[in-house]
Amino acid sequence: MNKTAIWDCHVHVIGNPNKYPLNPDRNYDPPLATVDNLVNHLDVLNINRAVIVQPSVYGFDNSCLLDALDELNDRCVGVAVPSPQSSLQDLAALDRSGVCGVRCNLINPGGLKLEQTRAWWSWMKDNGWHLQIQVNAAQPEIEDLLDQPDAPQLVIDHMGFPPKGLAASAMQSLTRLVANHRAYVKLSAPYRISALPPPHQDALAIATMLLQTAPERCLFATDWPHTELTMAPMADSEWQKIIRDIAGRDWIRIHRAASYLYSRDI
Repeated sequence: MNKTAIWDCHVHVIGNPNKYPLNPDRNYDPPLATVDNLVNHLDVLNINRAVIVQPSVYGFDNSCLLDALDELNDRCVGVAVPSPQSSLQDLAALDRSGVCGVRCNLINPGGLKLEQTRAWWSWMKDNGWHLQIQVNAAQPEIEDLLDQPDAPQLVIDHMGFPPKGLAASAMQSLTRLVANHRAYVKLSAPYRISALPPPHQDALAIATMLLQTAPERCLFATDWPHTELTMAPMADSEWQKIIRDIAGRDWIRIHRAASYLYSRDI
């Protein structure tokens, strides 16, 4: 077996707005985050591979994402937000460019709704794509929403993105989805779900619960460049160290999970 790659499973690239116009319906203004900035971020953390996720501020225009994938060759894969009118041929073209998933952002405006992706599900399953969902997974109905037998592999953003300060014990629906191998979950962006200052002990309780439940379904991610903030409350290196310490011997296991999900390396 080859040496396991270390992954950051959720980053964004934000290009020059003169070349990559922002969606006028966006609900925040992101910082500039170029490919060179991303490479520096990954190198500082000794990360081999990354997943570039289409941010809501670009709507259905995936140009910045695709240009970044082209520039970075095989170091990164992409998660796109295709137009709802996209054909299977359009998805195949994205696949050839390094995209391996579709994102539904049910929190920020400008994204896909779950039902708008249903016509693609069979193709996605056949081609090893996944469906990444940003949603409040603390909702009681989340299992009915997401646990559909014909759905492609599911990936849940930001530890289920519950309301800030919610107790880990309230995340049982997400825990069951992960335990039953119906979803992967990203251990990312603790500041988005925490009501406490760093190191965000309330968010860490959720991360710990998920790692104890199914480490093979957990994915490490930083959420760089922290698009809705001027600066993250905690350094990405500190978040990496905390999750590595919590995971212990499972640290490599969660990166093997990422390699399997994103590149089919096992």
